[in-house]
Amino acid sequence: MTKVHGRLSPASTPDILYTDDQLSIRCSGRGRIRLSGQIDVTNSDAAIKALLLLYGGGHAPTCDVEDLEFIDLYGLRTLALLSDDPVDHPVRLSNVQPGLERVLELLAWPTFAIT
Repeated sequence: MTKVHGRLSPASTPDILYTDDQLSIRCSGRGRIRLSGQIDVTNSDAAIKALLLLYGGGHAPTCDVEDLEFIDLYGLRTLALLSDDPVDHPVRLSNVQPGLERVLELLAWPTFAIT
């Protein structure tokens, strides 16, 4: 199952975990997801529901955020929910753009690790 246009439906493309008008989340390999577009208060709740169906209760996937154009604090909080134990098992972010890296440094959340 996948979220397409904000709703659960059978996956037409197996690697698509969630998509709406702003955001696409794809599985890009073993324990890795790729976020493209924008994640904010308007789509974060739907996105995390789709992600927790696949990754809930286990180790958080590595999130490739190279193609992420925008993320607000609600979106960051949403990604933080991927880890049951964010201090010992932080959510790993790869290909982090300088602006997001600066925000993460300022917040100093132990929830995220830049890889």
